[in-house]
Amino acid sequence: MKRFSLAKRERITRTAEFRTSLKKGVFSSGRSVKIGVSPNGLDYSRIGVSLRKEDFRLSVTRNKLKRHIKEIFRLNKYGFSKGYDIIFIARAPAAKMDYRQLEADLLGVASKARVYRNDK
Repeated sequence: MKRFSLAKRERITRTAEFRTSLKKGVFSSGRSVKIGVSPNGLDYSRIGVSLRKEDFRLSVTRNKLKRHIKEIFRLNKYGFSKGYDIIFIARAPAAKMDYRQLEADLLGVASKARVYRNDK
């Protein structure tokens, strides 16, 4: 049975790790999300979420979007390629999207970046 939890090792938390991933990363953009992808040399992928305070003034909105993006990754992580650091940078239109629209856009951009494949 597959585990759909998001372990601490699967998250990028340190500023230095964010910077190296963003510096080495290849970017793809969608309507509401920009994705930076860089190889990490590990046998699993890691996720980082970045939101600008200028785009999302309320902390409630920022935290909700972070939770939604992490949840989308958690539920679909077996479709993501292994061995990559994936940074999700949310844009202002993401605040007006519901969960399903955000999921479709995020997975579409990840497919375009060639780090996600849908085997359903």
